[in-house]
Amino acid sequence: MKETKWWLRDGARFKHVKRPYDIDTVKRLRGSVKIEYSLAKIAAEKLWDKLHTKKYVRALGALTGNQAMQQAKAGLDSVYLSGWQVAGDANDSLQMYPDQSLYAVGSVPTIVKRINNTFQRADQIQTM
Repeated sequence: MKETKWWLRDGARFKHVKRPYDIDTVKRLRGSVKIEYSLAKIAAEKLWDKLHTKKYVRALGALTGNQAMQQAKAGLDSVYLSGWQVAGDANDSLQMYPDQSLYAVGSVPTIVKRINNTFQRADQIQTM
């Protein structure tokens, strides 16, 4: 809990966020089961570090796990998933839409899951 208090109060990420409640209230309401999303946490921490230590963060758009993996192998700092590309070419509705978020709500999470699965599999192979 000390770590959470520090992160919310002193951490740079939430420096300008005002909260009308305290950490004890949050702890009481969240229950006892701690849910963690390992891939999201690791990726967010890496991106946060890059955004604060590099002059810029290089990225190209990827619609498939293989494209993302090739970008990582080429040394790019991050992978970008473009909403307009999903609308036009890779949505779950199998239609072409304008860039107005008209496609099925699960379209982007599906692609992110494919990309994450590709990175997980590459990691499994590399650590065998």
